[in-house]
Amino acid sequence: MILYLIRHGQSANNLLGEQVTSADGTFNNAAYETYMSTRVADPALTPVGEEQAQQLAKFLCEARPKHRSSYDDPPEDELRGTEVINRLGISRIFCSPMLRTMQTAQPAAQALGINPELWVDVHEHGGIFDNQSADRSPVGRPGMTRSQIETRFPGYVIGNAVGEAGWWSGGEEDRPTCDGRAIRVAARLQEMAGELGDQRIAIVTHGTFMDSLVSTIVGRLPGHGFHFSHYNTGITRIDYTQSWRDKTPLLLIRYTNRVDHLLPELIT
Repeated sequence: MILYLIRHGQSANNLLGEQVTSADGTFNNAAYETYMSTRVADPALTPVGEEQAQQLAKFLCEARPKHRSSYDDPPEDELRGTEVINRLGISRIFCSPMLRTMQTAQPAAQALGINPELWVDVHEHGGIFDNQSADRSPVGRPGMTRSQIETRFPGYVIGNAVGEAGWWSGGEEDRPTCDGRAIRVAARLQEMAGELGDQRIAIVTHGTFMDSLVSTIVGRLPGHGFHFSHYNTGITRIDYTQSWRDKTPLLLIRYTNRVDHLLPELIT
């Protein structure tokens, strides 16, 4: 199995985080307090994020891998003049039920003719919450309901984890719980590799959760001392394959945080 982990496009909260930094670009305690008191629970994509999602869709349609999974994807000059859609051969797209990931997945899903599947466990660290209470403490919100998702994202495979009461019932999820989810998802991906064989799948997810998940996949306990960073719509490719020597399971990290589908002004 070949896995493409993709961070969502720029969200309103991402933009807010950039706007509250100090003049020298430092994200200090004052910036953090402003951010936390102003952020929204389930932000939408910004216009930049929407454009990033469109460019991601174009890349996923046109990019072409080598014939064997043991080789990397080719440079852009090999793609010119091709007309075949879905050059990467992606067969399934998963995303979290957060608005920004569903929005990011939509252009690619429409272009590739794939119905995205919601996977609650790949949501962002913290869950759905804001700090709009009287004392600015975190308040959990339910997230989009099943009916809202069906209306706004027709064709998405929702599953039983999202109902008419939404899907999030906690307050603000702490980092250890997020890391525990990453361990659970990593284990499920290993199972899927055995089930899906040579299939290629994509998961549209979130920056902090991607850090925890990639750390887990490579055998390092997730935490604050080490970080896999991803720009908005940055792509990481991981191959679940086997050693040519003795056919034992082998993980290959082909690349991380690939953003060559974006113009410089769209990298956020």
